[in-house]
Order: sequence, then structure tokens, then C-alpha cells
Amino acid sequence: MKDRVKEKLFYLKSAVFHPFDAFYEIRFRGKGSVGLALLILVLFGILQCVGYQYTGFIINLHDLTSMNSISIFLTWVLGFVLFIVSNWSVTTLLNGKGNLGDILKVTTYSLTPFICTMIFQIVASNFIIAEEAMIVYVITGVGTVWSVFMLLAGLCVIHEYGFGKNLIAILLTFVAAAIIMFLGILFFTLIEQMVLFVISVGQEFIRRL
Repeated sequence: MKDRVKEKLFYLKSAVFHPFDAFYEIRFRGKGSVGLALLILVLFGILQCVGYQYTGFIINLHDLTSMNSISIFLTWVLGFVLFIVSNWSVTTLLNGKGNLGDILKVTTYSLTPFICTMIFQIVASNFIIAEEAMIVYVITGVGTVWSVFMLLAGLCVIHEYGFGKNLIAILLTFVAAAIIMFLGILFFTLIEQMVLFVISVGQEFIRRL
């Protein structure tokens, strides 16, 4: 059990420092862990809530009086789930080779640098002065850029795309995500209207008894 955990963490570390090699292992040799990927996604959602509230006041521009932890958590986590499903849908049509599990692992593993620098930002922001805020921004920016690079590299590897086709697939992924969101909102709106109609009919029926 301990060896299996070490192996999973090894591929996570390898993905950060050697993304092409690590994501090749994930795609063609079944390495990596869906369970670890889900854990990273949950950790990312929790960290967004923590960062919203506990980032130092010097760089924290959020209105804490209107904070809703559940809304923040679900917004970020479901946003990434939507990206993963949309990318899988698009790449299936574009002959992408990666499956849903591969996309999940690539997407969540790519969050690792961002998570690390965000933890640094939350802690450091409570001890810095205004003149030092730029240092925190730069470090967080580096983590964000590295996460984006990992995501692009990982999607290229698992889908066996060139860089250009990968960018097109990502753009189409956002289009697909927007369509899915629109259809979801439309569906739940229709369901709400149906429920309200049934309730109004029931109330009218009860009045006439």
C-alpha cells in the first residue's frame, strides 16, 4: 500500500518537472491515479475558499461579507469538470486518443504548480508589506504559467495532437462548455416551469374541492 502511494506521488512529481515524459507514461502505460486526480481537484476547490477568506488584506480584494464557501467550491470544481467533459466530447470528434480518465489526470495534475504557489500566496500575504506584494504576484504568476504549460503539454501527449491542433481543440472545448452550460440552464429552467405549473394546477384543484 505504501509503495503504491509513493508511486502515485512519484508520477505527480514527475508531471511537474518532466510533463512530456510523465504524461506519456499516463497515456500509454496507464500510470497515474484517478483517485489522486480527484483528491487534487477537491483540494483545489477547498483552497479557493481558503484563499478567498484568508489571503492577506494587502492583496485580498474580495468582499468577505458576501462569501459563500459552497458556491465558491462548486463554481471552481464544476468548472473544471465541465472543461474535462467538454474536452473529451470535442476530442472524440477530432480523433483524440485520450480517454476521460486521461484528461482528468492531465487537467488536475497540471493544477499542482498553481496550488503550491497559491498556498505560498495565502501564507506570505499575511506577512508582507505593500511594497513586497509584487514578489507574491510574480511567484503566483510563474505557478499559473507553469500549470498552463503542463496542461497544453499533457493534452498534446494524450491526444497525440500537434500544438496547433491542440489549441484549436481547446478553443472548441470552451465553445462546447458554453453550449453545455446553455443547454443545462435551459433544461433546469424548463423543469422549474413544469414544477411551477404542476403546483399551480394542484393549488387550483384544491381550491375547487
